[in-house]
Amino acid sequence: MIGREKPDVQPLGSIPARRSVETPGAFEDPASPPLNACKSSRDIRRPFHRLAIAPHFIINCSVSGYRVDALMAKPLEEADLNDAKQSRESANALRRPGIETPQRYTGNQLKYAERGGRVRIAEDISGFIADGASEVDISRYYSFCLTFDQILKEGVTGSIAELGVYKGQTASLLAIMARRLGTTAYLLDTFMGFSEQDLRGVDAGAAMGFQDTSLEDVRAIVGDANVEFIQGHFPDSASQLPDDATYCLVHLDCDLYAPMSSALRYFYPRLVPGGFLIMHDYSSLCWDGAETAIDEFFADKPESLVLWPDSAGSAVIRKFRAPDRCNNWFARRKSGLVNSQWTDAGNNALAPMLGRGWSSPENWGVWGVGDVHEMFVFLEAPPIDDIELEFDVNALIAGSRKYQEVEVRTIGQILEIWIFTPEQNRSVRRVRIPKDCCNTNGDALSAIRLEFRPRSVVAALTVDGSCGDTRSLGLALHRMRRIT
Repeated sequence: MIGREKPDVQPLGSIPARRSVETPGAFEDPASPPLNACKSSRDIRRPFHRLAIAPHFIINCSVSGYRVDALMAKPLEEADLNDAKQSRESANALRRPGIETPQRYTGNQLKYAERGGRVRIAEDISGFIADGASEVDISRYYSFCLTFDQILKEGVTGSIAELGVYKGQTASLLAIMARRLGTTAYLLDTFMGFSEQDLRGVDAGAAMGFQDTSLEDVRAIVGDANVEFIQGHFPDSASQLPDDATYCLVHLDCDLYAPMSSALRYFYPRLVPGGFLIMHDYSSLCWDGAETAIDEFFADKPESLVLWPDSAGSAVIRKFRAPDRCNNWFARRKSGLVNSQWTDAGNNALAPMLGRGWSSPENWGVWGVGDVHEMFVFLEAPPIDDIELEFDVNALIAGSRKYQEVEVRTIGQILEIWIFTPEQNRSVRRVRIPKDCCNTNGDALSAIRLEFRPRSVVAALTVDGSCGDTRSLGLALHRMRRIT
């Protein structure tokens, strides 16, 4: 079979399709143990337990450079499992009639934790309900938690700010977010209630309120880590903020027209693209001044208000982001999955890159199933040189099955033909992709579409009838990395 003619498909340009058995020196990398490193079947989960496939230890390699690291899938340790279960139980305990708890914090809490979720219901809720008043507004609490999840997912960077702290319930949650994001929460308030100079115009009839608080009381709830308390009347107190600060999340809870209007003029230009601006009391019909200021400000802005179903009628916008097919959070997140360090395919770590033709990921990696296994390699920018990738792979070679060929294609052209035999099965294989194979036209994101096409696939049980695995197995992917 090795000597048969090549298929009737021409390779790309000057990069000939090569029949590659194994990359020389493939396991010289100190991070790649030898194939016989496993001493026991309990060391790893084998890609197909009953067949003679012997993968070695998979090295966990993190992807650095982006905040998306925190979202990488990872095996759960016992402490993680206990924490996830505790968070789920706490979320169930917070259920209120007519208020649905987001499923990621209840039934899907284990999956949420496995994917790097940072919200800890039992830990994070304590300050938010410290005085008991906010306990009835759990939908608001969950809205902030989901906002935090999205900031983390998209890698939105910047500081956090709140104007209108009162007793610090929301501030306690914002401080937790700041600590986990590694940023600073700036908390601005008089810490003595309304200022008389703001009780004019539409707010002329409002009573002096929110005086039953103090900076010391708030500090006791919020804590000092990653927090800057700024006391004074806004906008004068804005002089205490860093001149060059930008914000990923701003919460405005100032009720009255004058401080709300001043806050919008100050913070909106400093909100990063994709940043969240949350405005309290917009649709409650309790504070006409706040609603009027918000309507006036956003009447000529590209963003539109989205209303929250919390009791105080919050509204939220996300700062406009100019479209960019390469330099966007989605492309950055996916391109960040693959760099010069090995990235494991197990536990969903490469799931954002996998298209059709893959089975569910397992601890060791993922099996390709069927005739075509599709992968999308996303790029931050159109490449100026060819791209080289390395894949740690093996094929289903067991029993009477002694040979497998896998074509590696892009846009209908063959880049490589990998050959697998019992003697040379699991190994590191390299693929060179010409730079002009990247999709840089149209509205699609900048990506390279690869196809792995096994020459023949069979159900595992036809090789070993006792295994019970009905999947048509092709290529097993353990890990991958980018060379250039």
